[in-house]
This record gives sequence, structure tokens and C-alpha cells, in this order.
Amino acid sequence: MRTQVIDALNTLALTGYTVARDLPYDESGVALYLKNPKKIYVDRESTEIVPLYTTLNSADISNETTTVRAYYSIDAKQIPANYDSVIASLRTMKKDIVRAGANSREAFVTTSYEGDLLVVQLEYRLTRIT
Repeated sequence: MRTQVIDALNTLALTGYTVARDLPYDESGVALYLKNPKKIYVDRESTEIVPLYTTLNSADISNETTTVRAYYSIDAKQIPANYDSVIASLRTMKKDIVRAGANSREAFVTTSYEGDLLVVQLEYRLTRIT
């Protein structure tokens, strides 16, 4: 799913932004998106399985949620003019991520400050019943 997110990001018209194939952290744990503003980094996917029901024949029915997070930073004092349109494009990109059997696609955007940088975290969640 990480590769799909990177490929989908590369198809968007994100003027002024680039997409990295690297993970968001270096070997020592330093966040690369803080060192390279306007460069979008995509983390590894994580999967969470939550049991919904157990049937009499011991077959479990579960929700399997796969999450991929992407990060980038921008100068908080000079927000780019296309900031809102970039966020809107990144949110609607969830429809371009495919996972067999996914019955729910969600995209969340959160922001925080790190010094004079505005850090944007995108979270794409696809859920399917297994």
C-alpha cells in the first residue's frame, strides 16, 4: 500500500512539492521531513486486526485496518498560496488507493508545529472485513 500512496502522490499536481521514495526517518531517527521542507515522505504501512465476532465453529470475523502515514513540513511564517488546494488533493487521493475487499477508505490530516515549521501528517486508512 505504501507504493500505491507514493505512486498516487506522484500523479497529483502538487506545485512546489516533491515526493520522496525514502522513509521519513534516517537511521538515527531524525525526521527527514523537518530537514527537507516541501518534500513528502511516506512511512511503512501498519495493520491492525480487531475481532468483531467469533462464530460457533471458531471462525473469527475481524476488521483489518491498514494505515499508511505521510509527512511533510512547510515554513509556518509563509504558508504557500496553494496550501488549501494541496490539502484537498491529498484528502481526495484516498479513492486512488486500492486494497482488495476494502469497504472503508479514510483520510485524516493533522498539523503541528516544530520550531518555525508547520508539520502536516496525512493518514490513509483502509478497512476490510476478514
